[in-house]
Amino acid sequence: MVEKTRKERLAPNGVPSGNTVREIATRLKHEQVHDKYRAFRFDEYLDMVAEDPRLIRNAYQRLYEMILSHGTEAQKKNGKAVTRFKFFDDPFGTEDAIFGIDEPLKNLVDIFEAAAKGLGPEHRVILLHGPVATSKSTIGRLIRRGLEEYSRGDEGRLYTFEWDLTTFEDEPIGIVPCPIFEEPLRLIPDVQRRSLIESVNEIFQKKFKPEYQIDVEGDLCPKCRFYFNRFMQLYNDDLEKVLQHITVRRLILSEQDRKGIATFEPKDKKNQDEEELTGGMNWRLVQVYGSDSDPRAFNYDGELCVANRGIFDGEELLKLQEEFLYDFLHATQEHVIKPKKNPRISIDAVILGRTNNPEYKRVRSNEKMEAFNDRTRKIDIPYVLRKSDEEKIYTKFFQRPRIGGKHIAPHTLEMASLWAILTRLEDPTGDITHLQKAKLYDGESIPNKTVDLQKMREEAREEGFFGVSPRYVIDMISKALVNDKEGCINPYRVLAMLEDNLRDHSAVDESRIDEYKELMEMVRDDLSEISQEEVRRVISHDPEELKEVGQKYLDHVLAYLNDERVEDKYTGEAKEPDEEFMRAIEKQINIAEAQKDDFRQEIANWISERARKGESFNPEDNDRLRRAIEKKLWEDKKHNINFSAMVSDKTTDPEHKNRKNDWVARLKNEFSYCDVCAENVIDHAGAEVARAELDGSAH
Repeated sequence: MVEKTRKERLAPNGVPSGNTVREIATRLKHEQVHDKYRAFRFDEYLDMVAEDPRLIRNAYQRLYEMILSHGTEAQKKNGKAVTRFKFFDDPFGTEDAIFGIDEPLKNLVDIFEAAAKGLGPEHRVILLHGPVATSKSTIGRLIRRGLEEYSRGDEGRLYTFEWDLTTFEDEPIGIVPCPIFEEPLRLIPDVQRRSLIESVNEIFQKKFKPEYQIDVEGDLCPKCRFYFNRFMQLYNDDLEKVLQHITVRRLILSEQDRKGIATFEPKDKKNQDEEELTGGMNWRLVQVYGSDSDPRAFNYDGELCVANRGIFDGEELLKLQEEFLYDFLHATQEHVIKPKKNPRISIDAVILGRTNNPEYKRVRSNEKMEAFNDRTRKIDIPYVLRKSDEEKIYTKFFQRPRIGGKHIAPHTLEMASLWAILTRLEDPTGDITHLQKAKLYDGESIPNKTVDLQKMREEAREEGFFGVSPRYVIDMISKALVNDKEGCINPYRVLAMLEDNLRDHSAVDESRIDEYKELMEMVRDDLSEISQEEVRRVISHDPEELKEVGQKYLDHVLAYLNDERVEDKYTGEAKEPDEEFMRAIEKQINIAEAQKDDFRQEIANWISERARKGESFNPEDNDRLRRAIEKKLWEDKKHNINFSAMVSDKTTDPEHKNRKNDWVARLKNEFSYCDVCAENVIDHAGAEVARAELDGSAH
């Protein structure tokens, strides 16, 4: 037997490792930026700018165009048109999709747009404000990742430059890149640059028809200015010869490489150092150059320097000491920073910060911080107030690979979401309940009630800034999953976990725990109704029977509205519409006597609309009518079912077992239950029905 080669011995799954490495290397090379390492002369770069003036956009313009490059979608929520920016739908597959705060996100993008057009916000700190766990950090993370990816593509490419210093024998390093990745056109003095920019803008407007002008503002950083002046002296102010020592390079923004993307988290107040923001002296180079004011001896590694051409993203920004917040005054208003013993440094960066309410109130009320407060634009990022959006957060988090193959029963995440939403709502006005308010916010209608939803929301401006954090709900669902022994968690177990741990969680407001428990009972009642309705449906839902009863109801309703008679299909006799039959169905969904005509007209209008479109009008297609008929069929059948025996573990009746197995199969097929939770919900709903039957017989 021939001995295997080393590559074959290392082969995973039968594929030679050499081939695998080659495939990976080929794919990696193919994914690289095409001109990543290419060197351009300065005059070549000018030609590139003339061809595509977008190369010299400022940081706000690039950020705004990056978000728009992912597209938008018009949506309607609560009767209001809302623009959804697809960028916030997790375009990178990193589980960072953001749900339920489309209006705040629109407000944020509006600020980016205004800043891109030079309308003022480019001179402000943009402050994301809200309670914990409202996606503030996720927004920052998405933007940082978005800028990285955008800078790798042709639409978002940008360039910087480096100096060839080999002409000077006293320079210890031959090639020196600009330490803050500046736009190469800054090498052209301001007066001459103005004329060039005018020409470039003409091309920009003609070719791309943008809604803003481009410009290259600011001066060279002190280090590049030092080299520029030295070359100008060497060549007797001949700029063309100076620029021959310039090489233009592609700039790929990178948080990990600290190029154009800076993050900052305040440390202990006693240990805060201004150099973290602005940079500081390199004392080893001070010895080389002989002066601590020599710009070559300065480390341009402060986060505001790193952020040039991109974004500064500050976590808990207002926890900084007052004197450090002053650095942001010039960084925003004049786009410069002033390190110790160094000239001002011009920067082009979006300054984004995040803060919770306590720190915001503290700084806001501090008279000494008036100048800083005047230079901030606050964007409120509240908790989600729509149950369906909150549920998306948990669905995203508890994906099957993460939960180890366990099953999450239907309505588990939905009910946890409903309870979380209820804790964030103010007391409703009028004659609606907390539960009805939550359903109205989620786009559901409340039968027999007319509510001005917009007015309701305007009257409750603090909603979304208090209540239970999504993190608490996620923690408790996780705990239920870890403690589960059956391979499936159901909504009742999760609700119990949420309630039992309220006093043990530091983020829960202890003064509201009793209120939270009352809201939990509302959720349990709603869950019980939903569970019973699903069990009713699998027991009583017979498509043929439902269609037959539904068609009979439609015939009688149309005859009633048209003041006609109904032909008895057995005797052929014309009879008056059966009022008792119609009311028996309508009462199942709480249609009052005074409202029956409105409901019947609603059904007639639905039939007419379907007929006009050439569509069938099967009673199952109308949700309210379907539920009413199903409940009626349930009422007719439930007395013939021995639920006490059905839900008993001791039953040996084959008929009972077969019928229950059939129900379990239907729950699995129609509502995505598993064997465990299907058995549980039948037992629970059956016990409720049996109890109701006993209560009824007792009376």
